Amino acid sequence: MLRRLSNWTIGLALLLTSAPLLAQTQAPDADTQAGLIRLPHSATLVQDGDLLLSDSFLRSQLGYSITTEGTRTSVKIFGHAWVLRDGASICTVDGVERPVSAPVRRVGDSIYLPAETLLQPIGARLRQVEGGLFAIEPPRVQVRDVRQGTHPDRVRLVIDLVQPAPFSWEVRGGAVVLRIPTVADEEGRESLLRQLSFPETLLPTVTESRSNGWSELTVVHSSPHPPEVFTLSEPSRIVLDVLRPEPIAPSPSPQSPSAGRPPGQQKPTGIAWRSYSFDTSRGPVRGWLLTVDPTDPQIVVRPAMADGVMAARRTVHAIARREGAYAAVNGGFFAPRGQPLGLLVVDGEWIAGPWLQRAVFGLTDGGKPEIRNVRLDAWVEFEGLGRLPIEGINCDHGNGDGVIVYTPRWGSTVAGNPRRTRLVVKSGSIQAVLGAGEAAPIPPDGFVLSGAGQRAQSLLRTQVGQQVTLLMDTEPSWPGLRHAIGGGPRLLQKGKLALQDYDERFRADVTSSIRPRTAIGITAAGKLLFLVVDSVGRGMSLREVADVLRKLGAVEAMNLDGGGSSTFWVDGQCRNQPSDGSARTVSNAIIVIDRKSSAAAAP
Repeated sequence: MLRRLSNWTIGLALLLTSAPLLAQTQAPDADTQAGLIRLPHSATLVQDGDLLLSDSFLRSQLGYSITTEGTRTSVKIFGHAWVLRDGASICTVDGVERPVSAPVRRVGDSIYLPAETLLQPIGARLRQVEGGLFAIEPPRVQVRDVRQGTHPDRVRLVIDLVQPAPFSWEVRGGAVVLRIPTVADEEGRESLLRQLSFPETLLPTVTESRSNGWSELTVVHSSPHPPEVFTLSEPSRIVLDVLRPEPIAPSPSPQSPSAGRPPGQQKPTGIAWRSYSFDTSRGPVRGWLLTVDPTDPQIVVRPAMADGVMAARRTVHAIARREGAYAAVNGGFFAPRGQPLGLLVVDGEWIAGPWLQRAVFGLTDGGKPEIRNVRLDAWVEFEGLGRLPIEGINCDHGNGDGVIVYTPRWGSTVAGNPRRTRLVVKSGSIQAVLGAGEAAPIPPDGFVLSGAGQRAQSLLRTQVGQQVTLLMDTEPSWPGLRHAIGGGPRLLQKGKLALQDYDERFRADVTSSIRPRTAIGITAAGKLLFLVVDSVGRGMSLREVADVLRKLGAVEAMNLDGGGSSTFWVDGQCRNQPSDGSARTVSNAIIVIDRKSSAAAAP
C-alpha cells in the first residue's frame, strides 16, 4: 500500500555545478540564467557541429537509464526509449526508426550520445554560452504527489511530476540526494526547509530544501544495497527503490524434487506437475513446474479473463474454478483496475492489443505454441471510402490522431468527449455517427469506433448504413492466431538467452530485481512449461529463470507478471506461497482444462 503525503506539493532541485554560468551572447533574464545547466568539457563531444553527451553525465546528471550490449546502446527516460548503434545514422525511438542528430561515438570507456535526439522528448533545450561552452535549459516543473510504498523486498519512494524534467541523483553515505529544477510553490515561496518522517524504518526521513528556484531532496535510508533510481510515465514520475537487507537466517535445507499430486487420484494424460528446489547464490529457492502437452486432444490451454469486462480482477483460483480448469497460473501485466497491458486474444476474439512490442505467447488454430515480439497491425475498412489504421483496442486514446476500437469487453458505453467522433457499428454496418461529447453505447454484437484529431474528422465522412469491416493482425503477421497473452521480457529464443534482444521498455523493478516469478517455456518437442518461482527464498532474477527453463528443456521462453501476482494453482489448490501473504487478484490467467478429469467448476 502506498502512503501519500497529504497536501504536500514539493519541488526537487537540480544544481549541477556550483560554478557561476558564463553570460550568454544575448543576456537572458535572471530566472533563465539561474535555470541553465552548464555542461563541463568532460561531458561533451562536438562532431561535425553536433553535440554529444557522455553516458555517465546522462545517467547521473540528467536521470537517463542506459544499458549497453556490444555496439548497441539502449536509453530510457519517462516512458521514452531509444536504441542506438555505434556509428549509425538512424536509431529506434519509441519503436519507430528515426534519424539521429549525430552518430554514437566511443572514446575510451565513455560512450557519447546525440544530445538533440535525447533531450527533445523531455522538453529540454540546448543553449550556447560564451567561450563556446554549452548549457541545457530544462523545463521547470511542479510535483503532484510524493508516495511511499512498502514491499517484502524493498521500500519505494514515488515522485509524481506534472511533466518530464531532467534530474540528478547521487549517493552520499546513507542518503540519496535528488535534484530537479522547480517553480515556486502555490504560495509563491522561493525558499523552504522541511523534514518529513516516515513509519518505515528502512527509509525514515526525507529532507527538502529549496532555494532560488531549485529544490534538493535528501532521502535517508539504512539499506546496505545501492538504491535503484529510474523513471516511469503516465504520469511522469521518479522512482527510488531501497532494497531490504538479506535476512540473517540459515538458508532452508534444499528440497528434493517431489511429485505433487495427492495419492489416490488419477493423473491426467498430457499434464504433469511437481515442486523443485533450485540452488542459487543466495541459497535454495522453491519453484513449481507444470508440463503440458498441447497436442493432446483432451487438453485445452488458453487465457481466461477475470470477468466479462476488462476492468475487473479476480484471484487465479476463482478464474480457474469458474472455467472448470484443472490447472492455472497468473497471466500478463495489467493496470490497477484490471485492464490488460499486452495482447489478449481468447478463442479468436481480440480483447486488447500488443503493448510496446513486448513478448507474446500464442497458440494458432492448429494448436502450435509460439512466442513472438509483435506490434498491432489492424485496420477498419469502410465500404466505398477505403481504410483507416486502428491504433488500439479497448484502451484510452493517446495524445495524437488515431482510431480506437471498443468492444463489449470495454463495458456497455464509451463516455462522451467533445474532441472525439464515435461510430456505433452493429452487425457490420454503422448505426449512428456521434460527436459533440455524446456517449456511445457498445452493441452486444458490435463495437464502437472512436476517432481523435484528424481521424475524428475522417469518421465524420461516414454515413449511417455504411458497411464496416475490422481487419485484425500483428506485425509481423501471425496467421491463424487463436489464443494470445502478452507478457515479457522475452527470456529465450532458439535456445539462447534473449533478454537483451528486444527493447521491451520494462522498469528496473521487473528486469533487475530478485522476486517471485511466473514464466512460460516451449520445448523443442512443442510441450509447454509453466514455471512459478515461489516467494520462499525471495525468488529469482530473470536471468536465473531463463537458465532454469533452458535446463528444463525450453528453447523459447518469456516472463509473465510476477511478484505478488505469481500463483501456481493445480487440482483445486494454490500450491505456492504468494508473497502478499494471500492470493492477489489479477486481470487474467492461463488455464489448462483436461476434458477427462479436470476439476468440476465450482457452483
